[in-house]
Amino acid sequence: MHGPLFSQMPGPRPRAIGKRQMRERRTAAMLITFGLVLAAVELYVIIGAL
Repeated sequence: MHGPLFSQMPGPRPRAIGKRQMRERRTAAMLITFGLVLAAVELYVIIGAL
């Protein structure tokens, strides 16, 4: 039940999959780091307000 556009789209190459996974892993690490820094700043603000 796929349309004609879907069947003409080429799949990702094996080399492209590895690059994408590496980029996604780097992005996930950056998001985790950003979240930890944000949590530390929030704790600093909350403790400083006491």
